[in-house]
Amino acid sequence: MKTPKEYTENIKKGILTKSMLKDCLFSVNKRAKNCRDKEREYRHNYIYKEKYRNQKEEYYLQKDSLLALLTPTCIHEETHQTKRRIYDYEDGYEEYLCSGNFFYENEYYDREIRDYVSFIDVWEDENKYYLFYDFGDRSFHKPLCESCLSYYPELKVIHIDSLVTYGKDIEQLISCQFVKKVLELINEKTYKLDLEN
Repeated sequence: MKTPKEYTENIKKGILTKSMLKDCLFSVNKRAKNCRDKEREYRHNYIYKEKYRNQKEEYYLQKDSLLALLTPTCIHEETHQTKRRIYDYEDGYEEYLCSGNFFYENEYYDREIRDYVSFIDVWEDENKYYLFYDFGDRSFHKPLCESCLSYYPELKVIHIDSLVTYGKDIEQLISCQFVKKVLELINEKTYKLDLEN
């Protein structure tokens, strides 16, 4: 995407607008998703996997810096199932075993204790929380730990079905060079924020 002339002029004047932040956020967020997908694609190739993981993390750090200038609209809560392994020496093992509420059961020989250890795998609901930033035509999420919910007592928690996100062709995104110029203004604290435009 070609950087709009208005954005270039604003950068020279040290002005950051809502639309500039939105386009920068969209760019780094989608680039992070592209890297996430590449990281998964190369999961068996350590060098490429690490390369894409590091790039993904860098884009998410840039996203966090941009979101720090904005106020979230609400908190989204997503529930999904996660696998948990319960060993025979843990509390609750017998209850799960007797109830039949598990999907896998096995054992292994532990050389340290010189005995077999049994285990079962169960599905458990897990809640994930995200700060939600709404721009109307675009929106962004930032992961939030459950213990941090109390920092946002004014925000309503809204349950969502599933959060699925995709990457984007980089030709449709604002350039990394422009995002870096915006981040420089933020880091140097030499910007004027205009959230009306």
